[in-house]
Amino acid sequence: MQDGIVACDAEGKLTVFNRMSREMHGLDRAEIDPSQWSRHYDLFEVDGVTPLTQERVPLYRALRGELVQGTEMVIAPRGLARRTVVASGGPLTGPGGQALGAVVAMHDITDRKHAESRLRHEALHDRLTGLPNRSLLHSLLEKTMQRFEREPNNPYAVMFLDLDDFKNVNDLYGHLTGDRLLLETAARLKDAVRKTDTVARLGGDEFAVLLDAPCDEVNALRVAERLQRAMARPFRLQRDEVRVSTSIGLANARRAYTRTEEPLRDADTAMYVAKRRGKNRTVLFEQSMHDQAQERVDTERQLRDALRDGQFRLHYQPIMELAPGRCVGFEALVRWQHPARGLLGPGAFLEVAERTGLIVPLGAWVLREASRQLLEWQTDPQLAHLLVSVNLSGQQLQVEAGGEHDLLAMTFPEGLHLEITETSLVDTPEAMRTMRALHRRGVPLMLDDFGTGFASLAAAQRFPVDTLKIDRSFVAPLPGDGDDRHSAIVASVVTLARHMSMRVVAEGIETPEQARAVQDLGCRFAQGFLFARPADAEVAAAFARAHA
Repeated sequence: MQDGIVACDAEGKLTVFNRMSREMHGLDRAEIDPSQWSRHYDLFEVDGVTPLTQERVPLYRALRGELVQGTEMVIAPRGLARRTVVASGGPLTGPGGQALGAVVAMHDITDRKHAESRLRHEALHDRLTGLPNRSLLHSLLEKTMQRFEREPNNPYAVMFLDLDDFKNVNDLYGHLTGDRLLLETAARLKDAVRKTDTVARLGGDEFAVLLDAPCDEVNALRVAERLQRAMARPFRLQRDEVRVSTSIGLANARRAYTRTEEPLRDADTAMYVAKRRGKNRTVLFEQSMHDQAQERVDTERQLRDALRDGQFRLHYQPIMELAPGRCVGFEALVRWQHPARGLLGPGAFLEVAERTGLIVPLGAWVLREASRQLLEWQTDPQLAHLLVSVNLSGQQLQVEAGGEHDLLAMTFPEGLHLEITETSLVDTPEAMRTMRALHRRGVPLMLDDFGTGFASLAAAQRFPVDTLKIDRSFVAPLPGDGDDRHSAIVASVVTLARHMSMRVVAEGIETPEQARAVQDLGCRFAQGFLFARPADAEVAAAFARAHA
């Protein structure tokens, strides 16, 4: 038989102890006195820790008349591997009902238990790093929060960590190297915290740390400093040394927290604030951050409704040719006709649109509406010469070919120009392919906010642009008051553009003196409040007719 069988007589003396029972108990074939056999092994409850008392041994329970069904226990032969068995049996009685003894069968389930243990571990741990995953973190955090409710003098803390620019590592070195970086990160984080603390991987390059009680705000910030120092050391990737910083959000224990999602949510919110403040830093959560995050969530929901309900409008700001004072076109600027808050400028919603990806459908709507308006103006002989420029988000350049809102699938009328800021450009193959394809189709491209990026001259050479728009920060100080540095910059841009057969538009012109200064420096075109503020299509058309 493949099951172990043990039996005893009415006095409890062992009468059957078959071959499989001996193997389970680590006993050889030598005869053993029934009163001595239990000395060769130890029995434990199914947890493998709690000793099994004689009253709990299945054979003794059966001898007392109990029907034993599916009882699990651990057999620990001395010096041999432990076995987990499930035992079933009962009393033996004669024809007249007299007690004859008891018998129990034992089925070895050790392999099944190991498999179940592996599955439990995999269900609660990250496969790559072996760290606890989100599910286990929530379970541990729940116990910690319950203890804090009983012992408010023993606070805990939660951290959210995100590697800065991890995508660049994957793009440059490949995902296998990226995985090695994540493994090294996991090791460094574990080394920087106490044994009682928990480091978890939540997915991608996001980690969390549960700082067990006691851990007040001061100690939590000290741990964050240790983590930052640990991550500041360069990583050895292939043959290169690469520095990868981390942004950390920290939330301390609060009595107001009743669900595990709440401290994790607040730590996550603080981490995103750290990102916005320049990365590579730790930010402690404050209630105002949650309020702002809630406002962004509300704005996102309302933006979706606005896209569905057609609440957006385009306003147009003139682009002027300075010498004749002629309107040559307009920049299309999106406005939100909010049902409760009135007409909103882009500062009220563009950041949320960018962060949530809603900038892609919103940008597609702007392109369609600007194209429609331009075609309408072109039916009027007085307005047929106008151009219209539309700002593009870097995300719009990366929409997959054939996907919804694919730029290359759109039809642009003649006279429509696309504006791209250097800081919004994502130097990816998708973005470059899209820009070059648009250029080949004859769609004019403008480089907006020129001069504010880190490599503006290189950008002007690398990207197929037709027009440079000088950022208002270089125009505002003109005419200079004796400091001609800004004049020299503007003159250099004009000279560069002339050599590269580009046009130059000076942005942010607000005074006649600024207009004369940029004109004297060779700039033919300008835009700004001096000429007109953005207005709806009807007012813009009237302005264009008056400045034809």
